Amino acid sequence: MRKIGFLVFCASLFLLGFNFFTPEARAADLSASSGSASEINYELPYPGLLPDNPLYFLRVIRDRIVGFLISDPLKKSGFDLLQADKRLNAGIYLFNKGKISLAFSTISKAENYFEEAIDKIKEAKTQREDINGTQGNLENALKKHEQELSILSEKSNANYKASFQNELKRVTGFEERLNQ
Repeated sequence: MRKIGFLVFCASLFLLGFNFFTPEARAADLSASSGSASEINYELPYPGLLPDNPLYFLRVIRDRIVGFLISDPLKKSGFDLLQADKRLNAGIYLFNKGKISLAFSTISKAENYFEEAIDKIKEAKTQREDINGTQGNLENALKKHEQELSILSEKSNANYKASFQNELKRVTGFEERLNQ
């Protein structure tokens, strides 16, 4: 009986990784604005389960376990960047669904992951690893994050405009840290 329960649990995690539980999100816009992809050549990955899904906690657990198991700082930086991009895109989806408060919270967590990615790439640099490819990805992602946050800031009402602008200032500060 334990083996069957374990197999069901593993199968659930596997299915969550392929995002089968979010058909409503597939119909949402992939970007906060049309034409934004032409300005910056960087695509945000599909976010998968959104924080408003009741099964989202399983994704969070899975991501924390995977993140904990990555010991190489360069690989951890890439993983954190992926998490930041997914959360930013999830925030865009939530914003488009009208869940502005949850969107802001999700985007704030995305930028926490981005900050962690910068810290890990610095750690990889001190270990004399080749960081050029990952640093280039971080620079492109940073431009995309800035662009999307400015779009969301423009679209948001007065209650959240200042919050999105503060997040945008925070991301702009990442550029300085990344170039050091």
